[in-house]
Amino acid sequence: MAWLRMGTTILRRYVLLGPIARGGVSTVYHGFDSQTARPLAVKVITPAQPDLAGREAEITERLRHPSVPRVYDHGAAPLPDGSVAPYVVFELLDGVALAGRLVGGPLPWPEAVRIAATVADVLAVAHRRGVVHRDVSARNVMLTRAGVKIIDFGLAGPAGAPGLPADDVFALGLLLHEMLTGRPAGHRPRTAPAPVLAVPGLPRAVADLCRATLTRTPGDRPRSVDVALGLWSSIMPASAPAPYAFPAPAVHHLN
Repeated sequence: MAWLRMGTTILRRYVLLGPIARGGVSTVYHGFDSQTARPLAVKVITPAQPDLAGREAEITERLRHPSVPRVYDHGAAPLPDGSVAPYVVFELLDGVALAGRLVGGPLPWPEAVRIAATVADVLAVAHRRGVVHRDVSARNVMLTRAGVKIIDFGLAGPAGAPGLPADDVFALGLLLHEMLTGRPAGHRPRTAPAPVLAVPGLPRAVADLCRATLTRTPGDRPRSVDVALGLWSSIMPASAPAPYAFPAPAVHHLN
């Protein structure tokens, strides 16, 4: 899918200021809402995938999680070349992808655990609401001024599909291992060996939980909600409010 020119306007409202990222079937642009004067992100999807925009918008809106970007609008828009492309308008994130941070090596273990706990919290909410992400990776975790944000639910599917929630947990384990060690643990579910984590100061419970997420047999992996609880428990005082994935009188915002 070719880049759209700077200044292209969608529906006489969303002005595209420049590309942010490009995937196989979509391009994300830094945009501007001419009606509200609000900066935003506009994902334009290839016309060959007409259902992706509505599906991603519906899934993202269903989650309603503080660590998932807000959706402002979605639909189909005529482009300058005469084609009609699906689009989704998101809040614009001010930050960097976790993948960029990992280029410099491992993160301090408290930061790595907090990021992984946030991802697990989002997955727990998603799985409870019938959604699997299917692409949990460092490029889909954003570190922003407002906290950790999980992006790109474009490949998401129904959580009822056998093994898919466990695959999300496996991918989270890979991500946590890489943040802690600076090295990928492996990439293929059901075949990666359990990692040996020798990180100074890392709580034994976190190392054990990371190993459990990478167990070869999907049915033996912990649920995302248990991973979230275990990780948060390792870095939060007992008196702190519960994370978003767990029922509590007050909502704990993951910042």
